[in-house]
Amino acid sequence: MEHERKITIINEIEYWKQHKLLPEHYCDFLLALYTEGEEATTIEQRKGTSFTKVVERFQIALLYLLLPFSFIVIYFTEFHVNLQLVILFLLLSYSVAVAIYYKNKRAVYFHSAFIISLFLGLLLSLSISNLWFIQPIAAALVIVCNFIFWIFAGYKLKSKYIAFIGALGVIFVFLYYFLWN
Repeated sequence: MEHERKITIINEIEYWKQHKLLPEHYCDFLLALYTEGEEATTIEQRKGTSFTKVVERFQIALLYLLLPFSFIVIYFTEFHVNLQLVILFLLLSYSVAVAIYYKNKRAVYFHSAFIISLFLGLLLSLSISNLWFIQPIAAALVIVCNFIFWIFAGYKLKSKYIAFIGALGVIFVFLYYFLWN
């Protein structure tokens, strides 16, 4: 009975807040008082929460499967090269869209989507360079350009680890190309 009474009072306070029957800061105080400091959620939000969580988890699971799927498409199928590039471009577009969607919502999902986008961009640009150029210097230049982009993106997003990985990648490419070739 006590819990039902609290829910009724909370719903009434939310009604007052929506219809501006009381000032908003009064309603916020009363909501904080009756919810005991926990975040108050409306009935509509409680109903939609489970569906949004399922959709969010599906998006993230699909996002994590993009990278293995892209390697399967490139290295283990007999698709025409143009079809492989189109599939890679679509996968990259999806990961960029997810990164943009989660940019201000969830930092963990944004960074995951952004890193996967960086790897898919590297794979796509490397596939295009292998299609157009035969020389290994072209592939090395494309990889270096991608890693330089990673450095700038890391500084722009204030993500030191992305910039560090980009710098490490540039160093490894130069060491590999100039020392072992």
